[in-house]
Parts: sequence; structure tokens; C-alpha cells
Amino acid sequence: MSPEFCLLHIVFYSVYWGKEDLMANSEMILRLLTDLKIEQQLLKEQLEKMQTTVTILEEKSVTLKEKTATLKEKTMTPEEKPSVTKQRAFSGRPTSFRDWRAASQKN
Repeated sequence: MSPEFCLLHIVFYSVYWGKEDLMANSEMILRLLTDLKIEQQLLKEQLEKMQTTVTILEEKSVTLKEKTATLKEKTMTPEEKPSVTKQRAFSGRPTSFRDWRAASQKN
């Protein structure tokens, strides 16, 4: 039987049958309350450990995803890599024959 149930049972029984029984059972009630406080403290500690573990696992997951993405980029073949067009600085001169011809006809 859980301490909560025992405590409720004693209080209900004592109120139902009279105050004398409540006084007689006060030692048991105090013991049960102490047990409940100890159990509550243990549960809090377990919860803190679990929260810390979850935080660590989330951080590891993010790091692992980043490493996986980096590894995929490194192992891609040239065909798989996204093509990046190189942009040249503007020199002021025509870059195609058509542009050169148009520029030379203007002069």
C-alpha cells in the first residue's frame, strides 16, 4: 500500500471515529509524511538527472547532425556538388565577341 493511501486512510478513519484515534495515529501519520518527503526528494533528484541527460543527448544530436552534413559535403562527387558560377570582377572591357563588336562600332 502506498504511503499516500495509508495516510488518507488513517486520516479518514480518525475523523470518522473521533479525535482520540487521530491522536493515537499521529506518530504513524508523521512517519508516513516523512516517507513522502523522502520519496519526493528522490523523485526530484531522478527528474533532474533525466533532464540533464536529455539536454546532453539533444546537444549530441545537434553535433552529430552537423558532422553528418559536413561529412556528406566532403564525400560528394563533383557531379553531386551544387555548381557555383564564378563571378569575375567588372573590368570595363567587353566579355563576349558580340559586346566587343558593339563597343568597337560605337567608337
